[in-house]
Amino acid sequence: MTHPSPVEELHHLRWRGMKYVCRIVHTDPGTGHWRRPHSVTEPLLLLGGALQDMYAWPRLERRIAPHTPVILADLPGTGTADDLPEEEGFDTLAAAALHLLDALGLARVNVLGASYGAPIAYRLAQRRPDRISRLLLSGTAHQVTGTMRAFLREAVSHIEGTAPGPGESLDDACPAMGPYADRLVRYLVNTDEHQRVQQSEAVQRLLRKQALRTTWRQARRHAACHRRVLEPSLLPQGGVTGVPALVFTGEYDSTTLPRQNREVARTIAGSTLVLLKEADHMAHLERDAEYAHLVLRFLRDEPLDGLDFAYTA
Repeated sequence: MTHPSPVEELHHLRWRGMKYVCRIVHTDPGTGHWRRPHSVTEPLLLLGGALQDMYAWPRLERRIAPHTPVILADLPGTGTADDLPEEEGFDTLAAAALHLLDALGLARVNVLGASYGAPIAYRLAQRRPDRISRLLLSGTAHQVTGTMRAFLREAVSHIEGTAPGPGESLDDACPAMGPYADRLVRYLVNTDEHQRVQQSEAVQRLLRKQALRTTWRQARRHAACHRRVLEPSLLPQGGVTGVPALVFTGEYDSTTLPRQNREVARTIAGSTLVLLKEADHMAHLERDAEYAHLVLRFLRDEPLDGLDFAYTA
């Protein structure tokens, strides 16, 4: 089946004095018609990882947009948006995401929160289940633990303890990221299982290249994001009820372990946990077609068992 080429709309917004922006990717012709598409479900709001902006998911948006509009946002503290004050956290980001829905005139959406985006999506579903048709969480945990926690603390301290040199601006590459590039990749990709994970080497090269291109401005924001994920608990107590939910990650995820995803799934009434085979925390890059297929099946309320690339756990 041939689908029209995706197009995009940009919306510049302001909330609590902070400017931010979102993209709506869809295949409906004509400005303004994306709210009433020939789609299988409500629009999908995609909240991505700490090191990502609203252009970081091209593979997924190409596969999802022919079926339903995809909304990607630079919320405060990411991409082209204004900085988020250091004292603000995931509660503020969830409120900003809700403001986005109001500004776009959307009564209900599906929401996918991946990694750093998962605590935002979780709060949306917990506090306003009437606005969320389906909740998807990819690579999530209650808390960052172990050696990754120590690494993030070290990285934050190092980045915040350095500054651009003479003649450098905040938009120049940040040499302070150099010593951390390889280590960051090892915490995002399961290098111990690289032979079992599809496209592992290619994904490692991509992430390393992105890390080395980080500017001083981006590095400062990364440090602020790292501080937020070092909070004692990433998810509020009380669980989620009344929203169909899918929690999923790669079977070799060493960033947010499968058991940690399972623990989160247990706090969501009636949720399903799925593990993608031959993938880790970066499953959206390693198995992008299968990742998108799983998302679409859930959005269509289709069965998730019996898939050759994943299994329910």
